[in-house]
Amino acid sequence: MSNLMLLPDGMRRWSQKQGVSLDESYAAMTDKLVEFTGWAREEGFSKLYITVSSVANYSRSAAAVETAMNAFTEVVRRNHDSLAFDFTGTLDVVPDNWLSELDVLRDKSDKESDFTLHYIMGMSLSHEIISIFDKFNGKVPALTEELIAENAYIPEPVDYLIRMGGAYRMSSFTPLMSPFAEMYFSPLLLPDMTRADFDAAIADLRDRDRRYGVYPT
Repeated sequence: MSNLMLLPDGMRRWSQKQGVSLDESYAAMTDKLVEFTGWAREEGFSKLYITVSSVANYSRSAAAVETAMNAFTEVVRRNHDSLAFDFTGTLDVVPDNWLSELDVLRDKSDKESDFTLHYIMGMSLSHEIISIFDKFNGKVPALTEELIAENAYIPEPVDYLIRMGGAYRMSSFTPLMSPFAEMYFSPLLLPDMTRADFDAAIADLRDRDRRYGVYPT
C-alpha cells in the first residue's frame, strides 16, 4: 500500500480572502484536514503524512503558534480513536503543552488500525541531518543509509506529495529519504479543496510513469 504526504498552506491568505479571523481560517483548515484524512483512507493509502510546521514557523508570535497547533491537534482529537497516530520532527522547538497532548493522543489511538496519520513538526532538512549526525558521531564506524532511514523524520519513502497554496517550492518540507516522491502542486488554498480536486490530484499522481532513475524496460 502506498503513502501520501500533504503540505497544507494558505491559511493566512484564506483568512484575508474570506474576510475572517486567522482563528476561523485555521478552524476551516481543521475541518478540511478531517475530510482529507477520510479521502486518503478511502483511496487506499496506508499512511498520511502531514507537515504541521517548519522550524521557522515557531518564530511566529505565541498567539499564531497557539492557533495553528490547536487546529492541527483538533484533527487528532476528532480522529485518534479510529486510526493510528504518530508524530516526529524537530520536537525541541514545539511547545511542551502540545507535545504532551499529542503524546497522550498517540497512546490512545488505534494501534491496530490499517491507516496511520503521521504529523511532522519542526521540519528542517538541515536540523534533521545534523541531529542524525550528532546521534551517531563517534559511535559507529560510518553512517549508513539504513541508519539514516531509521532515524529520519519520515521513516519510509514518500510515494506521493501534494502541496497546497500555489507555491512551486518545497521550502523546509523536503522528506529526506524520498528522492523519487511524485509531487503535485495545487493552486488552491487548503480550505478550498474539494473531493473532486483531491481526486484529480491523485489521478494525476497515479498516472505517472515512475522509473526510479532507470530506463523503461
